[in-house]
Amino acid sequence: MAFTNLQIRDGLKENDAEIFRYLYKTYGSMIVGYVRKNSGSDQEAREMVQTVLLEFWTAVREDRYQESGKLDRYLYILTSNTWRDELRRRKVRRTDELDTNQMLVADDHEQSIAMAIVKDRRIEAMHHCLQQLESPCDDIIRLYHLEEVNLQDVAKQMNYDYNNLRKRIFDCRKKLKKLVDDFLQQTPLTIADI
Repeated sequence: MAFTNLQIRDGLKENDAEIFRYLYKTYGSMIVGYVRKNSGSDQEAREMVQTVLLEFWTAVREDRYQESGKLDRYLYILTSNTWRDELRRRKVRRTDELDTNQMLVADDHEQSIAMAIVKDRRIEAMHHCLQQLESPCDDIIRLYHLEEVNLQDVAKQMNYDYNNLRKRIFDCRKKLKKLVDDFLQQTPLTIADI
């Protein structure tokens, strides 16, 4: 039986055992797979299921979890952040040497979730930075990329030589890319962004 995010939230607040069983059954393998693929043992993976679901339960009880996003995304990022924190703690305690080359995404499903999150974040940043782009770059990019006006028509509309416009659009794209990269560095992705 599947539950909605609202049912899960309400069930966790009421300590409903059926909701806990559902979470373990539905998301436990994702958490285990992530930890195993990122240098964790079977025992550490099983412990991480407990830790992540306890953190999720705490977030629900403290009203930090809003059911507006997809639960699998939320739990994936929670797993990723929690496991990374554990690995950092180990490194500080010097109890285990980590080979950072072992940090892999667990499977195609998790990779597609991660890629979708990154892509959504980049698109959001691009729209934000496009508003900061100065003229005529903002007009050129809006016309050519967003309104899909032919480049020759853009040149006529803006009274540019076609060949100069081709170079200009390249420069404008570079400026936009730099703004986006700077924006993404200043505002890293967090669980609250989901």
